[in-house]
Amino acid sequence: MEERLRTEFNQWARAGSAERMERGHLPVGLQALARLNVERTACGLDLGCGSGWATRWMAERAADGFAVGIDLSDEMVRVARGRSADFRNAYFCAANAERLPFADGRFSCAFSMESLYYYADIETALRELHRVLMPGARVVVVVDLFRENRATHGWIERLNMPVQLLGVDEYRRLFEVAGFVEIEDGRIYDPTPVTEEYPMRWFASRADYLSYRAEGSLLITARKPRDERRS
Repeated sequence: MEERLRTEFNQWARAGSAERMERGHLPVGLQALARLNVERTACGLDLGCGSGWATRWMAERAADGFAVGIDLSDEMVRVARGRSADFRNAYFCAANAERLPFADGRFSCAFSMESLYYYADIETALRELHRVLMPGARVVVVVDLFRENRATHGWIERLNMPVQLLGVDEYRRLFEVAGFVEIEDGRIYDPTPVTEEYPMRWFASRADYLSYRAEGSLLITARKPRDERRS
């Protein structure tokens, strides 16, 4: 499964999809990132970084800290490094979120945009995330493909990759089992004006696209306990 995902995302990167995904994710992603309250000395982690846009966003605000983006695709990492050459404190590496190559308590905040449902073992990935975060660190996650957003279910066949379709309560439970607290869920809505055009590759009809926009993206926020005895 891991190699299949890497191969597919490498092909996406070579075809220019990293940049297209960046443009598509920004309207919602920037709203979600604002919830992180990145401080000047922050050490940020971006899971499934793609072109690295969120990593750069964090690095820019963490002027006396740094941000690291990881992606399963080495080609995505190559794109991210190329687009981040002007950032002295933005770093990228190819890695599996279920086996993070970082020391315990390395990061003060973490972000993930549209990557969680690709993980073969989401619980293990969240436990790994919990491990590498400092006590009190905040996590912000965005997911579009989830059970309550029925218009996205067609993506499973169109993606032609193994993905997991979970509901909001299932995601909340996974964060809880992984040791996180202050778990909250909500929706973020794309403010981009709706036109007659829609991404036909991903939706069977314009009605499905409008339903997807109306449902919004799933936002999950959580925190690693400040007192480790609670986890």
